[in-house]
Amino acid sequence: METVYIILLILAALYVPVYLWVRYSPRAERYGLRKYGPAVMLRTKLGMRLIDRYSVYTRFWRVFGAVSLVLSVILTVTIMYILAVGMLNLPSTLARDGLGIEYALAIPGLNPLLPVGFGIVGLIVAVGLHELAHGMQTAANGMRVDSTGLLYLVVPIGAFVEPNEEDVGKASRKVKMHLYAAGIATNFIVGTIAFLIFAVGLMGGITSPYGDHAAIYGITSDSDAYIAGIPAGSIITTVDGEDFTLDGGSAGYTWSPGSIVTVDYITEHSTGTADILWGVYIERITPGSPAAADLEEGWYILSMTSSASDVATVFYSAADFTDFMAGTVPGEVVSIEYLIKGDGEIMYTETADITLSSKGSVGFLGISTTTSGMNLRTPDDILGIAADPFHSSEGLLDAAGSAISYISGPFSGFSPLPESSQWWYDTPFDAGVFWWLCSLFYWIFWLNILLGVSNALPAVPFDGGFLFIGGVDRLLEMAGMKDAKKREDIADRAASYMTMAVWIMFLFVMMSILF
Repeated sequence: METVYIILLILAALYVPVYLWVRYSPRAERYGLRKYGPAVMLRTKLGMRLIDRYSVYTRFWRVFGAVSLVLSVILTVTIMYILAVGMLNLPSTLARDGLGIEYALAIPGLNPLLPVGFGIVGLIVAVGLHELAHGMQTAANGMRVDSTGLLYLVVPIGAFVEPNEEDVGKASRKVKMHLYAAGIATNFIVGTIAFLIFAVGLMGGITSPYGDHAAIYGITSDSDAYIAGIPAGSIITTVDGEDFTLDGGSAGYTWSPGSIVTVDYITEHSTGTADILWGVYIERITPGSPAAADLEEGWYILSMTSSASDVATVFYSAADFTDFMAGTVPGEVVSIEYLIKGDGEIMYTETADITLSSKGSVGFLGISTTTSGMNLRTPDDILGIAADPFHSSEGLLDAAGSAISYISGPFSGFSPLPESSQWWYDTPFDAGVFWWLCSLFYWIFWLNILLGVSNALPAVPFDGGFLFIGGVDRLLEMAGMKDAKKREDIADRAASYMTMAVWIMFLFVMMSILF
């Protein structure tokens, strides 16, 4: 049994006696504990004091509520776009190995993405401020807050603010929508502020003395580079004694892809040399894609010839392959020269003619590649990826896709930079403190954005689900339906259908990623 399941079983075994004591012991109420469905609720006074103190600025909170509603609608559209894109990309997602259930758990340390210290701080800030915003909107609009506190179900699952149900029931539709939107908008605003601190305030002024060098920010296990002992975080200086750059194309090199070359590199504290097979390494192949019938993972792409030009393009890096594919069109036939590395040192080349399918307006082959198992970028490019969500994007739609990809940074080690890459840059003060601050504000940014966007889902019980109900009610009223009860019934049914659709989409995407 995997470690994550063992840990969850232990946590569940510890939780059961706590829940039973809270459920049946009259003394639990003295400590502010009571059952809340299958969870344990811990009531506290801290949140109530903050709400009483700052909710008196009613004009501010009402303006904030209106702004929150606009931001929430934008985020709802964004998260639905993400889910739709995720559904469309399921075939390419399924080409990867599943990540595992631990990635679905918001438990710092147990979830490999979430570091213990930064993860705990980020979650406290994100969840605490989200619920506090709900409380401020409740009190500022003349409604009572019955309680605040924490919820516990096997693992801590968050904070809560409990508005008085009778008061909320009597409130206007606008007030209710401002109440639900406040938490979403607060997470988005706090996340934006944290982003500006680490990306603009801290990382905006740093540079690298190796800015245009070929730098390794990741190594694939069992690849030639990995077996040769080249570590992630290295800077490549020469290949077979010649300066190597990622924008060099095929010009000027005396060696060719598919040959054994000597790679000289530097690390933070030393230099190194390794002999490796050089070429565009096939990491993954999408099932059912054009490449699936002729190519296999672990082989090398040496060159490709387009039927349109009949000129072979030699690939010295995975970037060359990406550039070539960007110039293809659906239905185009390409001739691929590839190298098969068999057992021992047996290697031989083959060619195959493959008709590309479509990925938007460009051709789609269906492979993911690296350079001999190395993810290569320049330090300047890596810094741009880490600090700019719209890095290298062209046009509005491209920028939206880049922003979505930016949120997935931790899956590639960008939080905000892979630790092995941090030595590439000169920092304005002590490097340890500098990168600690960058990481702290990054995780505050990431968890606030993630919580805000997920709560914007138009599905009950998320805040976005109740906003959806209010939005449908408003549209029906604008269409001339005067019967409030009839509008309510239609809005509730629409929300049920939407909730079902959203959960189906969400589960399909998450299952494909996690398993």
